[in-house]
Amino acid sequence: MQNTSLRLLTLSCIVALCAPALAQPKSAKPAAAVPAEDKKVDISDLENKYWAPKDTDFSVVQNRTYSKEHKYFLSPQYGVPINDSHSDGSLYAVTANYFWSERYGLQATYLRANMKNNESTRDLVNFAGGGVQPDHNRLNSYYGIGFNYVPFYAKMSFMGSKILYFDMAITPTLGFTNYDQILQHSTPTKGALTYGFDITQYFFFSKWFAIRADLKNQWYTQEIRKFYNTAGVGAEGSKVKDKLYHDSLFLMGVTFFW
Repeated sequence: MQNTSLRLLTLSCIVALCAPALAQPKSAKPAAAVPAEDKKVDISDLENKYWAPKDTDFSVVQNRTYSKEHKYFLSPQYGVPINDSHSDGSLYAVTANYFWSERYGLQATYLRANMKNNESTRDLVNFAGGGVQPDHNRLNSYYGIGFNYVPFYAKMSFMGSKILYFDMAITPTLGFTNYDQILQHSTPTKGALTYGFDITQYFFFSKWFAIRADLKNQWYTQEIRKFYNTAGVGAEGSKVKDKLYHDSLFLMGVTFFW
């Protein structure tokens, strides 16, 4: 009896020791420990690129829908003077451009003015029956050349249904202005060297057509002469002074390019 009990106890111990080994699948292997530092991703290169003052390895590529490079532009334009104190009227111009790159180009402009007394000058002329005529000149024509620099190119949503493409050009100019000296019995024409600064906006609609808007600022010296003799102050046409004039002109037009 004692021998039987001893055998049963021994068998129970063997089963207890072997049960965990029998329960574990044969294919299961203990997972190898992975050091914590091996789980990190090295992003030091990305951080260096992000914080660098200037990225010399990469640049933004802008696919232009309407290119200006190696193209000729021709623009008939119509406009008005903005800041003339004595006259108003209409301006007619033709501007030609050539762009050898998307950024740089040249332009040539011819402008003709059709001017008359504005409301303020007419009020002075008709004042109290006799009135008075101010000593002044009128813009007659202008021609000049310019250097185009185009720092801005953009796409703009129009009413959420159409994308408009536009450029903005900055153009220093050099030209010659002809102006009429308004006298009582004659209207002589004189000219002056003219420095200018234009801002131009192009709105592109196809590969050959755009709408153009120009704000032209021009500076030149005019010779002011007396309109007529007033109480012996001076004879008609006598010089009053030289005056630096600033003409601001706004023009709109269409542009054909090829």
